[in-house]
Amino acid sequence: MFAANAPAAVVQQSSQSDVIEVVGTRAEQTQKIDRRTYRVKDTPHAAQQDSFQLLRGLPAVTITSDDHIMLLGAQGVTILVDGAPVHGDPIQYLRTLHGSDIERIEVITNPSAQYSAEGTGGIVNFILRKKRDDGLSGSANAEGSTLGSMTGSSTLRYKKGKWTYGMQAQGGQFRDRERWEDLRTVENAPGVAPTVGMATARSHFAGRFGFASGTITHDIDDKTSISDDVFGGAIHGSSSSRSDWRGLTPDFQSFSELQRTINDASYVGNQLNLDHRGKKEGESLQAHISIYENPTGDMRTTGNLSDGQPYSLQRRDTLWGGWSKIDWTHPIGKHNILSAGAEWTFQRRGHDYDFVSAGSDPSLSGAVFDRFTVTQSNADFWTTFQRQIGSWTVMPGFRVDYLSRTVSSPGLSTIHVDRTNIYPSFHLQHPLGKAVNLTVSYSRRIDRPDDEHLRPYAIVENALSMSEGNPSLLDQSVDSYEADLHYHHKKLDAGLIIYDHETAGLWSPSYSVTQSGVNVFTWINAGHQSDRGAEIDVSTPFLARVKANASLNLFDSRVPVFGPNGAGMYESFRYTGNATIEWDGHDNGDRQGDVAQAQLQYQSSARSFETRDDASWSLNLSWTHSLSHTLSLTASIDRLGPRHQRHLLIAPFIREDTLTRMYGPEFKLKIVKNFGNSKVPPPPSAPPPAIPH
Repeated sequence: MFAANAPAAVVQQSSQSDVIEVVGTRAEQTQKIDRRTYRVKDTPHAAQQDSFQLLRGLPAVTITSDDHIMLLGAQGVTILVDGAPVHGDPIQYLRTLHGSDIERIEVITNPSAQYSAEGTGGIVNFILRKKRDDGLSGSANAEGSTLGSMTGSSTLRYKKGKWTYGMQAQGGQFRDRERWEDLRTVENAPGVAPTVGMATARSHFAGRFGFASGTITHDIDDKTSISDDVFGGAIHGSSSSRSDWRGLTPDFQSFSELQRTINDASYVGNQLNLDHRGKKEGESLQAHISIYENPTGDMRTTGNLSDGQPYSLQRRDTLWGGWSKIDWTHPIGKHNILSAGAEWTFQRRGHDYDFVSAGSDPSLSGAVFDRFTVTQSNADFWTTFQRQIGSWTVMPGFRVDYLSRTVSSPGLSTIHVDRTNIYPSFHLQHPLGKAVNLTVSYSRRIDRPDDEHLRPYAIVENALSMSEGNPSLLDQSVDSYEADLHYHHKKLDAGLIIYDHETAGLWSPSYSVTQSGVNVFTWINAGHQSDRGAEIDVSTPFLARVKANASLNLFDSRVPVFGPNGAGMYESFRYTGNATIEWDGHDNGDRQGDVAQAQLQYQSSARSFETRDDASWSLNLSWTHSLSHTLSLTASIDRLGPRHQRHLLIAPFIREDTLTRMYGPEFKLKIVKNFGNSKVPPPPSAPPPAIPH
């Protein structure tokens, strides 16, 4: 995180084989201090790499084997594009986003009040390229894997004068398989021998999806544009599983269960955008208004037990809502920034549940029909003011958030919540030398429960498991204190983040057992969690044409636990690590050299309220070969490492030891084509001069 107008933030251009550089600031520019900013450079390598390949090149970011993003060793990262949420699945969207579309990437571990208070895992914001020449531009890619997954996407833009027309489409199919073993022990009463059973199971997942959007943009003048974005998507998925349970004690009756689930969902929406740049450098006004609907969300499950007992359940979901936001940024002089904005969200979500069973098993008998509706609106106002005082830069801010939520269900009491909260933030930055900056920050953020957390009734998961919602579940809030010491000199970029994250009202699943032996879990506010630690990250070349990024996160974790011996606090020392090595081959004329990338990711074992997870690690390898200046082929191998993961449940009356065995490794082949005026010019024979101080 760099100080506004700080010489330490000015960086030299690195070799043209690099695709990412730290953004510096010229003497007349001011940059917000709550983020690290990385510019995606105009090279063929950058144009042909997707978002995940680019993110693996950032030292403070960890990408898991299933393409989830982690900051400071934690998931739950919010993905934004130009400061706005992504339509549909963010992970699928980022797979279609390539360097030719991205101007810069902002990594925010401790967001200021400018951003929504929801989401405690940090923010990664992708700023897209705006200025393009007249004509057709875009990219297309296709990918296949040895597990049978295939995806393809294309992005097209046509610009003529003040009008730009854009289209994006993505579709494909996905497949996956799992096997697991489950040892289940239930205590019927104190002093009585437990009931023990063991299962071997396997499952198969398959599905198809599609997404499309169309955008029309009109440039009113050189500084103002309006756009209209129409989007929609659909997904169809199916899964099947077989579980064979064997009794290890006489009172556990052996049985088998076959289960098949079909999922169908779709969504449509429209968003209007205004983007205005003021006369001053950095002055801007952005506004968005969106309406969206999920007209179909249908999940149908059928099950059969070995005793001939069938059951079926169906869940139907509907959603419609609206979202609007306005952001205003106004530089004052050369070193100060005043920002303010407002945001409003409204959603109405309906859920139906229908269960039918004709068998005699008391845990799966009878017919049940339930329904509940969640209506929620949020109104926010925020402001921040960044001011330079001598060599110090401060940025206080606050966000006022009003929430109104109603959960209603026929035959049950309606729960209504109205509350207003203030979420402050504070950032302080000071250069400690020409190459070192120190940033100290604080923010208060929350996670709000989703509908499944709030569901006022229980639903069947399988013959031995049910889930029950908790309409009284409260938000969990996090107070984040961070001190970021950042060093940058030439090609060496290193950071040390010392943090203290205090979570109040921690969400945790709580388990109980019915008289018929069914395991029921629900979400509760378990208490207070504390995570205090440090992350060390570094990015540097250490051999000719070889660059390494690494981060190590060490922290002490104190979490509330509940087990056979009652409630208490569990303290453990945890660590996560991430290392990426990238090799850039020699260029061949105007064709970029090959790129090889290896990423190793590790997480130590973890303990939560009533569960434990073993340590895990994974290794991903990739090789990109440029077939031409605009065409590249990438081969990758994912899921290298242990093929099993152990999960242990230790509740007062039940213990489950689950060992999941995943299939792999998975080999993927991807081809990317850039065309039109998105072509990146070949690298010059000599690097451009450094930005002047």
